[in-house]
Amino acid sequence: MTDLILISGFLGSGKTTLLKNLLSLHKDKRIAVIQNEFAPSGVDGKELKLTEDNFKLVEINNGSVFCVCLLSNFIENITTLLEQYNPEIIYLEASGISDPISICELLNKDEISNKVRYAGAWCVVDALNFNKSAAFVQRAKHQVRVADKIILNKTDLVDKNQIEKVIEKVKEINPFAVIEQHQFCNVKSTELNQVNEIPNITSEDTRPEAIKTAVYRTTDIISEENLNVFLKELSSISIRAKGFVRVGANEFKLFHLTYNNYEIIPLENYTGSCEIIAFGEQMSLRTLRGLFQKTK
Repeated sequence: MTDLILISGFLGSGKTTLLKNLLSLHKDKRIAVIQNEFAPSGVDGKELKLTEDNFKLVEINNGSVFCVCLLSNFIENITTLLEQYNPEIIYLEASGISDPISICELLNKDEISNKVRYAGAWCVVDALNFNKSAAFVQRAKHQVRVADKIILNKTDLVDKNQIEKVIEKVKEINPFAVIEQHQFCNVKSTELNQVNEIPNITSEDTRPEAIKTAVYRTTDIISEENLNVFLKELSSISIRAKGFVRVGANEFKLFHLTYNNYEIIPLENYTGSCEIIAFGEQMSLRTLRGLFQKTK
C-alpha cells in the first residue's frame, strides 16, 4: 500500500523548500509528488524540477483537491499515478490557501481506499508572518490543526520573543503536534513519529473565494532594477507572489514575495516559460499585467 503524506502551510511559508529537502532524503524510495495550485500555473513544479529529478510529478492546477467539486479529478489523477508509477510514498503539497480538513473523504473513496494509506501531515509555519496569516484566513489554522509535525520556518528572521509567541499560538490550535524550529526547512529526517487523527470532515465547498489569484505570462524583459521596483509595488497589493522572469536576452530570475519581503534568485540554464502568479484580495490579471508593464 502506498503512503500519502500531506504537506501544508500558508502562502510563502516554505512548503516547496521542505519538499525539496524531504526528496533529498529519499534517494532509495519511489516517490511521487502531487502539487496543487488555485491557478493555472506550474511555478512550484518548475522550481522543484530545477533541484531534484528522482520523483514523479503530478500537477493539479486551477482548483483544490480538497474542494468537493474536484474530488473526481483528484481520484482520477491518483489512480493513474498508482497504476503507471506504483510509488512507495506520495507527497501531496497543497496550495497555500487550501483547507485540508477533508483529506479523509478523499482517501475513503472506494477507488483508492485499499491502495493508499494516510501516513500523516507536515505543516510549515512562517515564524515571521504566521500571526498575520492565522488572523487573515481560517484555513491557516486548519492546516496547523491537522498536522502531526510543525516545521517552524524562518526562525532566523525573528527574535526569541516572536518565536515563543508563535509556538504558543500553534500549541493553542494543536497541542499534539511535534514542533521543530528550522531555517530554510532544513529537516534531517523524514520521520513523522506519530500520526494524529484528522478532525471530522465537512462536505461543504472549501474554495477560498476571499483570496483572488492571477497568472501573467510574458516574454518581455525587465531589468533587475525595475524588477525590484515591481516587487515593492506588488507587495502593497499581494500577500504572496512568485515567478520566473526574463532580465536579459538569455538571463532569468526566480522571485518569491511574502507580504512585504521578497528575494530574487539567479537561474542557470533555465529554458522554461516566464510567468508570475500573485495572490491578493483585490488581485486580477489586469492589475498584475498593468503593474508589470508600468515598471518594466
